[in-house]
Amino acid sequence: MSGKEKSVEIQPELLQNIAWGYEATLILSAAIELDVCTAINVGNGTVEKIARAIGIPLRPARMLLDALVGMEVLGKARGAYKLTPESKAFLVKGEPDYLGSFLQVNQGRMMDWFKLTGALKSGRPLEKTGNPGDRQSFFAELVKEIFPISYASGVILCKKLGVGKSLKSMKVLDVGCGSAAWSIAFALADNTAQVTGLDFPEVLNVAKNYVQRFRLQKQFDFKPGDYHQVDFGHSAYDAVILGQICHIEGEAGTKKLFKKAFDALKPGGKLLVAEFIANDLRTAPKLPLMFAMNMLMYSEHGDVFTAKELKRWLDFTGFKKVSAQAVQYPASVMVATK
Repeated sequence: MSGKEKSVEIQPELLQNIAWGYEATLILSAAIELDVCTAINVGNGTVEKIARAIGIPLRPARMLLDALVGMEVLGKARGAYKLTPESKAFLVKGEPDYLGSFLQVNQGRMMDWFKLTGALKSGRPLEKTGNPGDRQSFFAELVKEIFPISYASGVILCKKLGVGKSLKSMKVLDVGCGSAAWSIAFALADNTAQVTGLDFPEVLNVAKNYVQRFRLQKQFDFKPGDYHQVDFGHSAYDAVILGQICHIEGEAGTKKLFKKAFDALKPGGKLLVAEFIANDLRTAPKLPLMFAMNMLMYSEHGDVFTAKELKRWLDFTGFKKVSAQAVQYPASVMVATK
């Protein structure tokens, strides 16, 4: 086969789509800022009506809408634009699963990624200036953005575990609880469950607001502090939740958390480890593998793990009946019994 024939058979589409991926990111972010999907959801279907609703001229409106169609964020039929199931669920303000705040581009974080090559060469996270309170403030904002994803995952997990049916009156410790999204799902599934949320004081203020919103104050108490230093207790809980915190800790930190959780659980109690989990060969899924780069950029020891790795560490700690449960993409939950 000649070089010319090869060039026709092998196209650069994959690489071009990756290289231009930042454009898709920014197009989506602009659509969220302009609230395009909410405008369509209330009955605006033509480019003229949508342009008026979002307050931009006709020509750029048509270009933006067509780009969103090409990205499969919107559909188009007979000149009218419509929402896809995903855009209706996640990009319409007021919907319970709205993810606009989470999916919008943070310019500061985006600029950080121009320093990726340096982080790869040094093997060190980006240097950050500021006081220790900045970390609390960062997480206090982040947990608000990811609440819909974590809460949806918690609801799915509770159904799979039988919370409120076969599992009742549980005492739950939510470690690094963030917005309390995971444990709120438990409290709603079982109105006799009692939850202790552990996190930094500034983050707990966010959790308390969500708990009040769901009117669950009687089922929650809160323990302020750094989960590295706080004693979890001994044989005190029926369930311990590690909701998306192990990837920050890395292998050594995760093993320590598993041991503290094991000690805190009653016999027969369950440890629930929510994570972005790669397959055992680390060839997929794409998002967890890419998320590992995020951990390189922003954490000292963070990484993503495989189910096999997590199971091995859980087995070594003394847990039994370890299994992986799929929940809301891209998370999975390892369930282990003491």
